[in-house]
Amino acid sequence: MGYIWIIGLHVTAVTVWIAGMSVAAILISALDPATAAEPGPARLLRAAARWDRRVTSPAMGLAWILGITLVVVGGWGFEPWLVAKVIIVTALSALHGKLAAGLRRLGEAAPESGVRTVSPLLRFSPLAVIAGAIAIVTLVVVKPY
Repeated sequence: MGYIWIIGLHVTAVTVWIAGMSVAAILISALDPATAAEPGPARLLRAAARWDRRVTSPAMGLAWILGITLVVVGGWGFEPWLVAKVIIVTALSALHGKLAAGLRRLGEAAPESGVRTVSPLLRFSPLAVIAGAIAIVTLVVVKPY
């Protein structure tokens, strides 16, 4: 497979991954546990969790595989911009795990439980996803160091 095709597939996988994370982040930040337990929002959260398992998580895995392939085939080594990108991608991967767990927990929450089922810090996750994506694109395009 040509190098340009690997780049194209990598960018596509990353786009699907970031879009899925954005949806999860927005849902989690918009719904409190009481509202999330209502039938309509709970159904939406369960659907988003299914989408995450079936589409977003595989896209993340494919993005990682293709990204590593690009590094090896391109012979990039440990350039500083690439190390910074990998650190941000690792942080986004961890955030994806927290978001996936949050979707699952909020979708299964009982209305009478009254306990917060996700970290309040996830309210800032939409901003983190956008900032991470902007930082990664900037590093890849500009290669500042």
